[in-house]
Amino acid sequence: MNMKVAADIGNSTTKMIIEDELFSQPSVIRRLMKKPQVSETDLKEHVANLDNNLTVHITSPAIKATADGLYVVGHKAITTDLDKVQNMNIKLGNKHKHDLPVIMILSMIARKIIKEKFDETGKLEASYSADCELSSAIPASEFNFEKAEILEKRFATKAHTVIVHLGEKKVAVNLTFKKVKVTEEGVPAIFALLSEDETILDELNQMYGKENGNVIRPSDLKKMKIFHVDIGDGTTEYIYTIGINPVLDASTGEKRGVGHATEEATVLMNEELNGYMKVNRQSFMGIAADETHNLHSEAKNALEIAKGSQANFILEDTIEKVSNKAGNNVDMIAVYGGGSIQFRDYLFDDLKQFADQIKTKLLWIPEKKAVNLNVRGLDILNRKVFFRKKR
Repeated sequence: MNMKVAADIGNSTTKMIIEDELFSQPSVIRRLMKKPQVSETDLKEHVANLDNNLTVHITSPAIKATADGLYVVGHKAITTDLDKVQNMNIKLGNKHKHDLPVIMILSMIARKIIKEKFDETGKLEASYSADCELSSAIPASEFNFEKAEILEKRFATKAHTVIVHLGEKKVAVNLTFKKVKVTEEGVPAIFALLSEDETILDELNQMYGKENGNVIRPSDLKKMKIFHVDIGDGTTEYIYTIGINPVLDASTGEKRGVGHATEEATVLMNEELNGYMKVNRQSFMGIAADETHNLHSEAKNALEIAKGSQANFILEDTIEKVSNKAGNNVDMIAVYGGGSIQFRDYLFDDLKQFADQIKTKLLWIPEKKAVNLNVRGLDILNRKVFFRKKR
């Protein structure tokens, strides 16, 4: 089996595209000391619920020897024992060295193979093997070619084994990475933007294009100087592109984003509770999203205070970097990423005012498309650039 894999290893969510299927998991794992108890024995049910019950044993040369073992991954990891979960340390960075992204990627590829094979045949063999071509990205704040190569070699050096637990049945998935390409976060988004339909620019054209009778289309972006503000969970990437080419010396990243706002809000809420309830980043977001939770109002108020603080940092970063890194020579400021949804109310008006001052345009990517630009861009790069078959 051969497959092209695009993996966006976010601090909050890992997104993946394989064979046109886009799927994701929270970037969270929990180590198990023993196999979980099984209440359901029907294999079809286990496969159908795999996204919510992803349990794997990982053996991989890409992670520390002591990290080989049994894990619950993603949604399953955050449903119980929140004090034992592992997530990305958004303050330390160095994503290319972490074991968590490797475990997430290996587990999610194995998930894809299990579901695909069961859908094809209605049964599962004891083992499967796949040759993969993988692309991913690391933050601009840590990116250089040496670090990218470190992550590439972690996957490409030797084979990896993922044993997926499906009730009483275990299925081994052996993965070999024939080619791996790691690029800079933010860069793939320009390729995704160019391939989008025109609705992605509707708000932009309403603000600017119709004034002078000109309508901007996605294909026009390849001629523009664009300053990208990709707001994530642990980092915000500030990427300057001329056409489809990133200007590496003018592209940077900072430790800003939803995760930092959440951590700040978590501290505020723990202070509010006088330490009687220990709330971590994942559980806090669950409370903030659950309107029926008895602490929802407290969580929401704490998060709004923290979001305002982070939004100010991102605004200051953008003004400073557009001026000093790009010399104010930009045709457009493009804002996207999961954080663009969370911070829009706090940031849009100020960024629009700044864009007007320097005679440029503000493109705020619509919510439905903002989150997946990077993974879609990686998928496009897989097919058209990184792993294109040579004639």
